[in-house]
Parts: sequence; structure tokens; C-alpha cells
Amino acid sequence: MKKYYFIFFIIFISTISCKKDQKISNTSEIDRTKIVKPLPPLDYEKYMRNVPKTDSLCNGEIEIAKNDLLKYDGVYVHTICFGCDFKPYEEEIKEVLKRKKFKLGIQDLGCVIYDGQTQGCYRAYIDLKMKAKYGENYRSEIENEAINILIKNISINNKIISIYDLEPNEKPKILNPKIVIESDYYTTIKTDLPINRKSMHHLFTDINFIVEKDGTISNLKETNWVNEKGIDKKYKQDIINLTLSTLRKDYNNWKPGTYKGNKARVENTLRVSFE
Repeated sequence: MKKYYFIFFIIFISTISCKKDQKISNTSEIDRTKIVKPLPPLDYEKYMRNVPKTDSLCNGEIEIAKNDLLKYDGVYVHTICFGCDFKPYEEEIKEVLKRKKFKLGIQDLGCVIYDGQTQGCYRAYIDLKMKAKYGENYRSEIENEAINILIKNISINNKIISIYDLEPNEKPKILNPKIVIESDYYTTIKTDLPINRKSMHHLFTDINFIVEKDGTISNLKETNWVNEKGIDKKYKQDIINLTLSTLRKDYNNWKPGTYKGNKARVENTLRVSFE
């Protein structure tokens, strides 16, 4: 789950700055004072045929793409941007690429668009040349190989997969009819501890755990504690202990999660409030 906290942190930082430095040569002449609104989607395939010399950002990315294609048998590009998807088989993709002697290329897209400058040309050029060499479906073929390896790792090697990588119908579901979990993430438990009730309105904790293939839960741990109203610290451990024991007792029966029809060990997180 730490990987996903890191991902969420990167996305959060992106929403604040919404601007990334481009590691492309020959971009010194870009006038960074001319910021314009995003244009309609660009036909990259057509644009690659006649990139203006003034588009130094695009031309710089194309040069990097050409060099990568000279050094490797092929390149598979992973795009990083705010809102871009992360695949659950990223590690398996690397395994496939290593076997094929392909490079994992990175296309880093920022949120700011500059007048006359085009992002995304690295991937566009790679895509154009890879399709010509390996066919229109080269990306899906690589990804399907990676998915098959992931399924093997899940089924045979008990690899843990995050709940955030599953489709809604694949996610584990609590089977205890008395338990309410809102939006697959929020739940509330009762406590008889001597806590100021006004403080409890701003009190919650996040608990990370694994839903095993048999529907039981394991590896419970507190990952976040929020206490805006300043509840007495001497009760914190009591609350955490109560939370863990309640989850082990009442939240220990789930319909197991699946990935493409295969039962999987699923890493999950619940945000627990109190009443």
C-alpha cells in the first residue's frame, strides 16, 4: 500500500504546482510567459510528419525518442500525468520488456501548455515507429503478456494486489449483514470509552489490512490517525486497540476479491470513525 500512498502524494503535489520541468534539450528559447488555454486534442500522427522548427519542446522529445530506438529493440512508453492511470501489472510490464530487450520509456506530461510548444511527442514518435515495426497492437500485446504473468503471480505466488486496482465487481465485500461500509471505504464502530463526544466528531483512524483468499483478514495496522479536537492522548492506544479487536471480530468474513476471475489476496484500507 505504501506504493499507492506515494502515488497519491505525487498526485497531490501535482494539483498544487500543476507544472513539471521537461528534461528535454534545446528548450531554452521557449517563452514561458506565454501561457495559453489547452487546445483540442492534437492529431499526433499527422503532426509528426511536419513538426515546426519553432516547436523546440516537441523536436527535443523526438530526438530523445530516436536515440532510444537506436539503442533498444523497442520502447514501451509509460505516461505520467495528473489523472493518468496506474496499472496493477507495472512490475510485470518490466519483466516483459526485459525479455524483449525493450526500454521502458517515460513521457512526463505537465499541466501547463506553452504557446507553440507541444508535449507528448516522445510517446507519439515511439508509437509511430513501434507500430510500423511490430504492428498496431504492440502495446496491448505487451500488456496482455504482463497480465498473464500477474495472474500467475496472484494464483501461484500469492501476490497481493491493491483494492484500488480492481473493478467494482472484483473488490472484496463484507459478508456480515450488520456491518455497514460506505463507499467501500468508511465505517463506524461503537465505543464505550470515556471520550468527549464532541471530540469524536473529528476523530478517525485508517486501518490497513489484507483480505485473504478465504475471506479472513490479516496484517492489520494503523496507518493514519486524525484527531483535530485534541482528544486526550492517553486514550489513543485504547481506541486503536478497540478498533483492531473489533475489526478482527466483526469484520473477519468477506467475499474474497478477484482479479479477472482469480481469487486474490487484496490489500484494503478502512477509515474508521466512532460513535
